[in-house]
Amino acid sequence: MRKSLVIAVSVILISFTASFAQTEKTVASKIKDVTVYLSGAEISRSGNTTLNAGETYVLFKDLSPNIDANAIQVKGKGNFTILSVVHRLNYLNQSEKPKDVLALEDSLESLQMRRDFQNALQSVYTNEEAMILANKSIGNKDVGVDAMDLSEVADLFRKRLTEIQLKKLEAKATQKKLRKRVDIIVNQLNSLNAKRNRATGEIVVAVNAAERTPAKFFLTYFVSGAGWTPTYDLRATKITEPIQLDYKAKVVQNTGVDWNKVNLTLSTTNPTRSGTKPNLNTWVLKYGQPPVYRRSVSLSSKSVAPTAVARNYEMEGALMEKPAATSAADYTEVLVGQMSTEFKIKIPYSIPSDAKQHDVQVQSHKVKADFGYYVVPKLDADAFLLAKITGWEEYNLLPGTANIYFDGSYVGKSTINPAATTDTLSLSFGRDKNVVVTRKKLKDFTSTKLIGANRKITFAYEIVVRNTKSEPISIEVQDQYPISSNKEIEIELVESSDAKVDNVTGKLSWKLNLAASETKKMMLIYSVKYPKDKNIPNL
Repeated sequence: MRKSLVIAVSVILISFTASFAQTEKTVASKIKDVTVYLSGAEISRSGNTTLNAGETYVLFKDLSPNIDANAIQVKGKGNFTILSVVHRLNYLNQSEKPKDVLALEDSLESLQMRRDFQNALQSVYTNEEAMILANKSIGNKDVGVDAMDLSEVADLFRKRLTEIQLKKLEAKATQKKLRKRVDIIVNQLNSLNAKRNRATGEIVVAVNAAERTPAKFFLTYFVSGAGWTPTYDLRATKITEPIQLDYKAKVVQNTGVDWNKVNLTLSTTNPTRSGTKPNLNTWVLKYGQPPVYRRSVSLSSKSVAPTAVARNYEMEGALMEKPAATSAADYTEVLVGQMSTEFKIKIPYSIPSDAKQHDVQVQSHKVKADFGYYVVPKLDADAFLLAKITGWEEYNLLPGTANIYFDGSYVGKSTINPAATTDTLSLSFGRDKNVVVTRKKLKDFTSTKLIGANRKITFAYEIVVRNTKSEPISIEVQDQYPISSNKEIEIELVESSDAKVDNVTGKLSWKLNLAASETKKMMLIYSVKYPKDKNIPNL
């Protein structure tokens, strides 16, 4: 009776388990489209299956753990109804070990065996040394030792002990090398396993089908741990030709899932920023404690553009006859919306989940620019080549860093900030040593005089600009004279060589056109009169 009861219960349990298992169905899905925002990304997946009649829980696993549960959308095609969508994390599911992990584990095992062998070898040499030293006594108190025998024994001891010490040193050195290699492999394995053993995301979709039917599912969700930043390459060969502007994106993703051959879209939207409009509250003044003021120190850093390096040369021979290789920029579609711009890359892209920057070519343009030189010899005697671009709005630029190349050479970095410009975008193409500028004090015109209760100091400078290039240039030269903040301090601009003068700021500007090998000179003379018992430290 008891045996038949046990059999009946077992049959019921098996039937129940089989019935429950039929309601769960794991569906393999694949990432098709990825839209990368400035912060975060939208993932689109799809998967096919066949549903049995009745209610089924469709499981999509091995997803990113960074899914925003509030941004999941599930759609389907087929004769079924989607009842609910649930997101969860799976901390128990471990992916299979990839080939690189298995190879590292094999190497680690081999190194550990070699290290253990060296440990054992060193132990053998240590025991042999101890045995020799423990049996170093020869003869006894009653029987002496012949001098010849003593010499032979000493030679034998010395030779063997020397060999043992050398072997121990070799074993110790080998152990040290093996330990270093073992530590490197262990650290790499820890890094790979930490990524492999992290939690995975899962989405469970409850559906109901009236009959057995084929079904296709489309999943869309937002993930953190991804984003992109714009960068630019600006290349110019001559100041009379357009600039080559290459618009690039540095895409980073650490979502836990690799993107393999996906349709990539870059969006200028940042969905992580709040979209709620700000509100002003009532501003009420009332008495309180007087504020305490503390002196603060502002630290600023100045970046120095690297000197020109790495000249690019054209390939010779047959390669010169072949067409240039294409890039993703040749397959980009630009969609400009009311709130953002999207760049659709029409070739498949693969970006692993490694938290590293991956370059994606977005666009490439030939941009017309007006080139000119700019120099402030009071601060820096080098002339800077500037390019002024108009109509930049049509290129959908974002603030970012730019690598500058001129005549095939890297001249440094600059910044592009369209938000801070009006109708002209100014870019620096670095220093040009072929434009020579000097600023020197003229002693014959510089003087200090005492006039009654006042002291009058006259300053005089000569600015010389020489174009050593084989082509004409335009250049803007800037200088300044001081502005008084006290009626007792009188300042007179004596000579400015027809400069454009701003009397409010004290700035002077000369706009010059220099022919090839032409030189021009300007004079700047000003005087400062103030009470002789006073001191002006910044004069």
